[in-house]
Amino acid sequence: MQNNDPIERFFRSGLKLPHLRILVSLAELGQVTRVAAAFHVTQPAISKQIGEIEEALGVQVVNRVGNALELTGIGQVIVACGREVLRHIELARRDVSALASGTGGHVRVGAVVTIPEPLVTNSVQLFMRRAPSASLSFAEATLDRLIKMLDDGDLDIALGRNRIATTQKTLRQEVVHREPFVFVVGAHHPLGDLGRQVTWDDLGAARWITPMHGSPAYATLVETLAANDIAVGSGAVESSALALNIALIRSGDFVSILPMSIAKPHAMRGSMRVLPLPPLEPLGEIVAYWRDDSSSPAAKLFSACLREVAGELMNEPGATVRLE
Repeated sequence: MQNNDPIERFFRSGLKLPHLRILVSLAELGQVTRVAAAFHVTQPAISKQIGEIEEALGVQVVNRVGNALELTGIGQVIVACGREVLRHIELARRDVSALASGTGGHVRVGAVVTIPEPLVTNSVQLFMRRAPSASLSFAEATLDRLIKMLDDGDLDIALGRNRIATTQKTLRQEVVHREPFVFVVGAHHPLGDLGRQVTWDDLGAARWITPMHGSPAYATLVETLAANDIAVGSGAVESSALALNIALIRSGDFVSILPMSIAKPHAMRGSMRVLPLPPLEPLGEIVAYWRDDSSSPAAKLFSACLREVAGELMNEPGATVRLE
């Protein structure tokens, strides 16, 4: 039995990928001339495609507003779904390309302990899916140790929290992700009451858990505190052990700093409070380091997976979090 519903017919047999690409581009660029330039075709060719979509659907997907085209409500629905369709097609293309290339070998990855777990885990899973014949090893260490391992050829890629000054021509670094690095206390700390206002003055007599002395993270913290007339006094704990730091923070005796991705779940469960103070901006970056004179196909593929996962995490709902 023939279906006479034009919308049903369009989505069953008339919709083509170029239609989705054109409408998504129109939503982003706003003008037919810009879309035509992006696709390296003439403006009438793009207008013809839009006309074909509207004729097949039997409804308008755009309205002309001056020199620009504005999506109708129906057009916006198609664009929203189209973005997801195109994203999944691109993911499939990357998977097929990686599998077809038969990438094998071994990649060695290292990270400091404060790298968000989803960034590492999702990157590893994506890499293993795209290169099932490859293998991977992973190590956690301080940044100075990771850089030495890179120098010695014991790592292919390292992840840290600071861009570093170096004279090595072969060492490369790239910011792959950003998130707030925030001040936290346990729920039982005197500053843990959510109803209490907190200022820098309240941290004057605090006991601190700090990064290891001499690390870039330690220097950033101390400089920020000094700018607010605060010193890390006696009774402080220096630690790069994340599990220990979290346990001590939750005990209620200490103030410390944590990445928001780590602090947020504890704050939501009520065992920590994220203090309403400005985050440490220099520590908000996650940086990938590698040597460009020793990049194997497996290492390049892992780097691509890392960038892809980082982009997805940045676009997740709730990726931008209000401190309080």
